[in-house]
Amino acid sequence: MTRTFIHSGVLIAAARGDTTRSLSALRILSARDREFASSAFIQVETLPKAIYNKQ
Repeated sequence: MTRTFIHSGVLIAAARGDTTRSLSALRILSARDREFASSAFIQVETLPKAIYNKQ
């Protein structure tokens, strides 16, 4: 297993839609040979914009 730190940019790119960048992000997130790591700061980086846009 490859330990991978997930940056907020990867999560945002995956959620944005059907672009080349989002497809690459989804490919990373769906890899079975990866173990994902994150931090509490990811929530701080991603939630304000989602809350502002009511998503």
